[in-house]
Amino acid sequence: MRIRPVTPKDAESIDNINAKLTKERFSSFFDGNQKNAEQLIAELTQFDHMLVLETETEPQELCAAVLLKVNHQIFLRRMATLRIIVDQKWQGQGLGKALMETALELADNELMMERVEVEIPTDNVGALKLCKAAGFKVEGIAKDWMRNPDGHFVDAYLMAHCRNAK
Repeated sequence: MRIRPVTPKDAESIDNINAKLTKERFSSFFDGNQKNAEQLIAELTQFDHMLVLETETEPQELCAAVLLKVNHQIFLRRMATLRIIVDQKWQGQGLGKALMETALELADNELMMERVEVEIPTDNVGALKLCKAAGFKVEGIAKDWMRNPDGHFVDAYLMAHCRNAK
């Protein structure tokens, strides 16, 4: 497996992974303003970092992606949000952990981020375990965070990883 920066050629694979996960879990890798990975990649700023994890052997396959979106306001540039997706067939094999570690190392040691935040649906036990193992702490619960495909609202854990917290 190889972790590398995203390129525009990765957009279709990211869209495919996101589509599968959206049907299953109802949450999306994109924020409310973005419709697809091509738009997301095009809108990345000099502060944002997006990495993908792919197989090294032929045929190369994109397995997962992570987005570290730095707050663009100068006085909040010490904070970032993190989003991660792993293709269903690759889940449970440590790929999310590898991407999470790489993203947090980048945030802590190169970007000097003081705080990285994530939002996790309360029913996503795998993501909660991953984040807790990476040092994220639950700071609260957002009630009725998002509507699922059945039309019901679900809550989300609001979590943060703080560089200097021990």
